[in-house]
Amino acid sequence: MPTTEGSGLREWATRVVQWEAGRSGLKRGVQVAARVRGAALTAAGTNIPEIANIYAAGSPKAGSQWMKHLFHHPLVRAETGLFTLPQLDYQMVRVRAFPPGTFVPGIYMSYPEFRDWPKPWNHRTVYMFRDPRELVVSGYFSATKTHRKVHIPELEVFREELRHIPIEEGLLRLIDQAAPRLREIETWVGVDDPTIATFRLEDIDHDPRTEVPRMLEHCGVFLKPEALETVLNDVSRDALQAADLAQRGDGESHYRVDRSSFREIFGPEHYAAIEEIIPGLAKRLGYPD
Repeated sequence: MPTTEGSGLREWATRVVQWEAGRSGLKRGVQVAARVRGAALTAAGTNIPEIANIYAAGSPKAGSQWMKHLFHHPLVRAETGLFTLPQLDYQMVRVRAFPPGTFVPGIYMSYPEFRDWPKPWNHRTVYMFRDPRELVVSGYFSATKTHRKVHIPELEVFREELRHIPIEEGLLRLIDQAAPRLREIETWVGVDDPTIATFRLEDIDHDPRTEVPRMLEHCGVFLKPEALETVLNDVSRDALQAADLAQRGDGESHYRVDRSSFREIFGPEHYAAIEEIIPGLAKRLGYPD
C-alpha cells in the first residue's frame, strides 16, 4: 500500500476544491500544489506510486462525476496514493505532463487529442461510454433543470431559451450542440491500447459488482470484499444524490429525479438527427435500436 505520509494535507486539499463550481483560481492553485508534490515524489525517488497517474475520460453526462467520486473515495485513494486534481477544461488550456501521483478526472476530448498528451509516467486510463441518445436526454434535463448556474453568459442565455421552447425542439438543438462531442466519442471506439480500458455507464448501473472491480483492477486497485461493498454503497446514485442535496441546500440536485429515457421522448426526427451526425454510432457501441 502506498505511503500515507502527507495524507492529511492531501485529504484537506482535495476536499476543498473538488465539489465547488467556478473556482478556477483555486483550482489552478491546487494544480500548482500537485506539481510541487509531484516534484517532491520524484526527488524522493521511492514514493512514486507504481501507477503514477490515472486518467478518467469520457463525455459530459456519461458518468464523469461518478468516476471522480469513485477514485476520490478514501478507500480507493488509500490504495492508489494519488492526489485528485480539480477538473479543468483541458481542451482549452495547454497541457504539460501531469505530475506523478495524480488522478486526473473530467477529460473530455477525442482519442487523438488524448493520445498526443505527454504522459511520461506509468499510467492507466478509463474511458466511459454512454448511449449517445441518453447523453442528449440527460444533457437536456441538466441544461433546463438540474445544473447549477454557470458563469458564462452565453450558456445561461441558451439554457433560458431551452426552457421556453417545446422539448421536441429543445432536443433537436441539443443534438446539434452535441455533434462535436459525438464525433469525439466515435474516436474512442475500438482503441487498442493496454493502458486504456473502456466501459459503458449502463453496464456499471446494471452490474456494479462486476464492472467496478474491473475498472479498479485495471488501475491497480484490488479491494477486499468488505471494502468494495463500502465503496459501492458510498458511490451509489442514491448516496451521491443525498450528498449533493445536502451540499447544495437548495432542494435541487445534479442527479435528476425524472429519469425519462430517450425511448419515451424521442421522435423520428431526433433519431434521424443523431444518425446524420455519426451513422450507426449507438450500434457500434453495442446499444440496441
